[in-house]
Amino acid sequence: MKVSFRQLRDEEGSVILVALLVLMILTLIGISATNTSQVEIQIAGNQKFHDIAFYHADSGIYSTPKLISACLDNGAEPIVAGITYLGSSGTFYREVMGYDAHDSDRDIRLTLGGFNVDVDVNRMGQETLPGAGAEFASGAEGVGAGSAGGVALLYGMDSLGQGPSSSLSNVDAVYRKVVGVAGGL
Repeated sequence: MKVSFRQLRDEEGSVILVALLVLMILTLIGISATNTSQVEIQIAGNQKFHDIAFYHADSGIYSTPKLISACLDNGAEPIVAGITYLGSSGTFYREVMGYDAHDSDRDIRLTLGGFNVDVDVNRMGQETLPGAGAEFASGAEGVGAGSAGGVALLYGMDSLGQGPSSSLSNVDAVYRKVVGVAGGL
């Protein structure tokens, strides 16, 4: 038996070239998708680190009013586990009471999960609350001791929270402490 092969003149490897071209395009699309996925994973990780730093800074904002209230009620800096006063002894208390002028140095440090949260407190002033007349029996703004009116102290708080990979977040807030009324935030 004799086998003979004939080469067709019109089709000299064009199918192989088309297949290689399609394979190359699919490979480039796959590489691009892999690179995009890696970048998105890095972005998600960075966002997570930023969120942790933000939540730490926010915790400083929510913890500080309790320390301010304790200073006003007790006449001294409260001793609380996990809280470090950054100035010399009594500096935080003196700033809260308004005896010392505000400085830009951070006043207290909280340690959360191995990361520091530094808070600067600034006594911004005071305001007289309405409600001294009988027509304001429940307090004009829903706060205060009934018809007695009162005084509110205003504090600016600047909290700097740290997170993983040297991430930082800064949260500012104003706290209004009504004298004679329990609580903070």
